[in-house]
Amino acid sequence: MTRPAPLHQSRPPDDIAQILDWLASPIPEDPAQDLAQLSGELAALGHARLEDAHYHRILDLFYDRAQRLSPSLKAHLTEATLPLGKELRAMAALLISVHESIASGYERVLLDTERLAHSKRRNAATVAARALRCLSGAFEASCMVAGPAPTGLWRRAHALAGSARARFEPTATVIPGLSLDTEKIYKALLALAAAQPEGFSPREIALACEYLMHFSAAVNLLAEPPAEEEGSWYWVDSDRDMGPVPPNRRIPPDHGDLIYCSFQLLARLLGEQVSALESGMPAGNLRLPEGAAGQGGIAALKRLQAHWSHPPHRQHSRRHNNFRTQICVGLSELWQLLERGEAPEGTEAGAPHMTEWMVLNESPAGYAVMHVAGEIEGLVQGSVIALRPAPDKPWNICIVRWMRSENPEHIELGLELVAPAARSVQLMFRNGDPAQLPTPGLLLPAIPALREHPAVLAPSGASTARRFFIVAGEDKTHIMQGRLLSLDMQTGAVELFQFESDPYPT
Repeated sequence: MTRPAPLHQSRPPDDIAQILDWLASPIPEDPAQDLAQLSGELAALGHARLEDAHYHRILDLFYDRAQRLSPSLKAHLTEATLPLGKELRAMAALLISVHESIASGYERVLLDTERLAHSKRRNAATVAARALRCLSGAFEASCMVAGPAPTGLWRRAHALAGSARARFEPTATVIPGLSLDTEKIYKALLALAAAQPEGFSPREIALACEYLMHFSAAVNLLAEPPAEEEGSWYWVDSDRDMGPVPPNRRIPPDHGDLIYCSFQLLARLLGEQVSALESGMPAGNLRLPEGAAGQGGIAALKRLQAHWSHPPHRQHSRRHNNFRTQICVGLSELWQLLERGEAPEGTEAGAPHMTEWMVLNESPAGYAVMHVAGEIEGLVQGSVIALRPAPDKPWNICIVRWMRSENPEHIELGLELVAPAARSVQLMFRNGDPAQLPTPGLLLPAIPALREHPAVLAPSGASTARRFFIVAGEDKTHIMQGRLLSLDMQTGAVELFQFESDPYPT
């Protein structure tokens, strides 16, 4: 087979046979290599002079190949942490571009309304659904790398949904007008955006997308605000390049092409499924993804449910700032730092290191920070970060609540403050396992405004029994027995639980 021309070269407009030969070839072992060639062949298709029907048939082949590639490519993204490596970022950018290009092709096909009106196999509803699925794939990949939605994506998605809706019942109060596929894909796109994906890890985003693939029909689209408490629904302006917005964040305008969406039914359904999971029901019996019952899976589903039932809003005013701070990334790094103390720079190989960040704003609940200097790795939503404004100040213990990265040089984090200080400890849970090894953790003080009892921050899944030992002190001779009271927080990386001294030690 002839090797395809580089992406920057134009091909003769009649070079279609080569494109078809390539589309008929098997996908290679390296999906990233196939993605690069798919992008080049797709560009060649755009330059070719073809009848609309012929163009549409070939575009369907590109769509099928891209859909087969996406799962393996996104599997690489589920392990992504910030900052992204060069190859992974390039792959993600190309995947987003390919999805957008195929969606653009289907938007071109939709202009041929007369032919689509007389076609049973390639009708407008099917074309709109495929275009929306491509835009959804682009949005999902953007979320997984903590990037913004591609410019114009929301306006295009609203237009595709509106076009499909106009062909059915545009005057209905409840909007059933989308074809089944188009409706489900559009609702899933809205639900993912409403969940604030910048606060979910790539693996959790993949879980949310797989869940919505099965259950997004439970989202309600309405022509008027629903008869629910204000703040429990969202509005969408189809004329703007933006996703769904809750009224407690921004009041809907009194003009424009507005629709309203409610995720209450979806939240109730998910709540019932989570209760069944916690009762021991297998995820497969509930049509849930396999990862739903895995480590952190239930916690991620609970956070999705919370966003869909009660759109979050700021409880504290933010104070804008512009001062530099040191940050230590990761529970194990912070544990070592507190355990060993700070060695002079360069005196100990592998010693925890700090990086420099700028505090953009702060509130009693936490901070928004931007990376300034120092090499970082392993940033992921739900992980632990410690922050201090000066070397003589204690470390504030925080959880990464959201991440944004528009390019490799720009990273912003939203941090939730969980404690103004911490001690390094080791944990041993009384679960009857004689081979159990001590688990590093952080002992957090009781804080009247946050929690009544002291707490422990440990790796996710560490609490395997209600009773445990805490070993602390420089000589590791101070032992306390504790009893878990409540699991207050669990992410894919860590969990935080309150405890009390065990009143009945044995």
